[in-house]
Amino acid sequence: MSPADTDLTPMYRQWAQAKRDFPDVLLLFRMGDFYELFYEDAEIASRVLGLTLTAREKHRDGGIPMAGVPWHAVETYVARLIRLGYRVALADQTEDARFAKGLVERDIVEVITPGTATSDSLLAAGENNYLAALAPGRGTEWGLAVADVSTGEFYAGEVSGKRLAEELSRLSPREILWPRSVDPAHLPARGEGVLATVLEDASFFHESARRLLLDHFHTASLVGFGVDDLPDAVRAAGALLQYLRTLKRSDLPHLSRLRRLRSDEVMYLDDATLVTLDVFPRREGSVENSLLGVLDRTETSPGSRCLRRALRRPLLSSAAIRERQDAVAEFAGERALSDAAGGALSGIQDIERLTSRASTGRASPRDLAALRDSLARVPALREALASVASARLVALASEISEHAALRDHLARALVESPPATLGDGGLICDGFDPGLDEMRRGSRDGKSWIAGLEARERARSGIPSMKVGFNRVFGYYLEVTRAHLRLVPPDYERKQTLVNAERYVTPELKEVESKVLGAEERSVAREKEIFGELCRSVVAEAAPLLATAGALAEIDMIRALAVAAARGGYVRPEVDETTEIEIEEGRHPVVERTLASGEFVPNETRLGAPGRRIAVVTGPNMAGKSTYLRQVGLIALMAQIGSFVPAARARIGVVDRIFTRVGAADDIARGQSTFLVEMNEASNILHNATERSLLLLDEIGRGTSTYDGLSIAWAITEYLHDTPGLCPRTLFATHYHELTELANRHEHVHNLNVLVREWNDEVIFLRRVADGSADRSYGIQVARLAGLPASVLDRARVILEELEAGEFVEREARPEASAQLGLFAMAEGERLLEELRGVEPDRMTPLEALAKLAEWRRRYGGG
Repeated sequence: MSPADTDLTPMYRQWAQAKRDFPDVLLLFRMGDFYELFYEDAEIASRVLGLTLTAREKHRDGGIPMAGVPWHAVETYVARLIRLGYRVALADQTEDARFAKGLVERDIVEVITPGTATSDSLLAAGENNYLAALAPGRGTEWGLAVADVSTGEFYAGEVSGKRLAEELSRLSPREILWPRSVDPAHLPARGEGVLATVLEDASFFHESARRLLLDHFHTASLVGFGVDDLPDAVRAAGALLQYLRTLKRSDLPHLSRLRRLRSDEVMYLDDATLVTLDVFPRREGSVENSLLGVLDRTETSPGSRCLRRALRRPLLSSAAIRERQDAVAEFAGERALSDAAGGALSGIQDIERLTSRASTGRASPRDLAALRDSLARVPALREALASVASARLVALASEISEHAALRDHLARALVESPPATLGDGGLICDGFDPGLDEMRRGSRDGKSWIAGLEARERARSGIPSMKVGFNRVFGYYLEVTRAHLRLVPPDYERKQTLVNAERYVTPELKEVESKVLGAEERSVAREKEIFGELCRSVVAEAAPLLATAGALAEIDMIRALAVAAARGGYVRPEVDETTEIEIEEGRHPVVERTLASGEFVPNETRLGAPGRRIAVVTGPNMAGKSTYLRQVGLIALMAQIGSFVPAARARIGVVDRIFTRVGAADDIARGQSTFLVEMNEASNILHNATERSLLLLDEIGRGTSTYDGLSIAWAITEYLHDTPGLCPRTLFATHYHELTELANRHEHVHNLNVLVREWNDEVIFLRRVADGSADRSYGIQVARLAGLPASVLDRARVILEELEAGEFVEREARPEASAQLGLFAMAEGERLLEELRGVEPDRMTPLEALAKLAEWRRRYGGG
């Protein structure tokens, strides 16, 4: 329902014009003390927010659907809409109603989407909120730009189509922009809850995008940003910047630096690996049960965001890793330095987001006070860092400015605890602005006169209960109860009638009231002007403020790693360019926190040297195989963010990627069974792993029949071992004990097992990993721990004994079942293996492969 403009009042025509400018958003239109929604917007808001739907003003189609929210609570409602995936526009008054001639002008002041939010109510303090833009380029290349408007970060680069999905997964944007001409089917899958926004192709034209960026940064070229030779990156960055400018109604001066996106300098961790290793909290899980929870000892929100970025982007350069390690070691080794820096950081609020809100015109008086108070803590931090020696801390300390002039300006201007909103007044200190002081004196003098009015009028009239009051509707008044109305002086003018009293004014009171209220209105207006000037002074210093904030965040992160190392008893690992991993007394950083001190059993790891590149890990369920695999992955990851690690000693050859294939899960929404998901993950590993990768494989092949699964697991291991230039460092946990035979057949495969002991038919888990293979899985004993009925356990023991003796026959065996033979026990199996080794699938056509399979089926019992 959308009426013609001729059907609407002037105010509704204002609304209609704003709606035309942004037809695909929910428009909240300020009317007095409420933000109102109309037509379809009102119906949607009523449905998803639970608002009462009303109708107002008739036109030829009937009442106009209408719903509203109080102005002071609008952020809460906007936050709910954004989380539900809607775009929201705020239309507000753009002129003072006191000076308006006719209808007060209104216009959209901000459009908010998931990727452009700046309000604290819409953001997680410790997480970035990225907006991404994609520009299709030459061949398989894509231009990619990403920005966090709430912090001022802005990146652009070019990536191959193969790496695009990886990069988007690493950045986790809340919203993605792309040109209308691009078929969404050609784009990588978006994560859950990611908003897709289609822009016109003109937004991605190279020349207009480049000109916009040059104008924005006030430069003659983009060479200084490292993207001048990346036309597709420029196209994406220009489209993103134009989108933000349009929505934020601002020039975005805090986006003062464009940095080149360099994905080749950091490790890519896919979502499966991040979840498997519990790097971040799982959905609805506790942050304490994650690596982030172990390491996040930051004092500030930017520091926490910096740590999250480091965990998503571990370093690949051993030199860069050692530089960060030096900084961590300096904090870890000097308690006084760490305590002094932590004390200074603890009082620093989110300078990045405070600066952003000032730059986009959304700052409140309390935001500027928070910035003032934060800058007041910076000198103490600089003093604490004055004698640091590590190269990274020296560099970061040099990037910190005290911003003394801005800090002093804000300190002189703002009261200690300013009000939440501008309209409340009382946010500027006395003595800061002479004109404001004069207005305040006039107001105070008038109020002082009014304060004495009550006593004077009681004496003059003889009315003992007379009192002076004030409300926003009727202003100041003299209130007289009905019992004393006969005593009211003749010069009193009736102003309001109540049930038990009358309210009056006098000519003198009206005159003084006019002066007082006029002075207060002028004071509030002047304070708004001064506040705008203060915001502009912040905007003028946005670039150095954000540089300081970035340095503070990294210092906070480095110190947090040092604090975590001290609390956990971690050691500094050696990081080099070899392909070996050596860990002495390694521990799982998350699991050990859940156990009493000393309960976690540490283990050794030697992986990557000749003869020890692939380890087949056997042992019973619950013995600790999965924990062992994960702790090796976490120690490698921690080492490559510059952290110390939970071990007695560690040497980590730089890992280019960590791959995990753990557990069983289906994807019903995409029609994928547990086994298909497992095979998809295995395929991804085989196609993308390199010699420098670390593979953590747990129970590959368990999602299908025993023989199929064993065959696949065996073939995958041989592929990893035999493919030229591959043979990655691999830990392969399995219950297929036949796989231990691989160590006898292949040079770089060795066996590990998790030790257990049996006592009176019970299993005692020793949690120790040693060379060699386990002889059984102890599944029945573990099943007893789970509480299975005794009859089931007894029957399982009988069947197990028959199977192990080769005597088990199904009670209603099918003819073909009796012919099914052990894969490696019979001569036919051995011959089939030899033939498999001689097959080169890459040189076979699909038809030849099918023919070969049919031949094997005929020869080896398939019929």
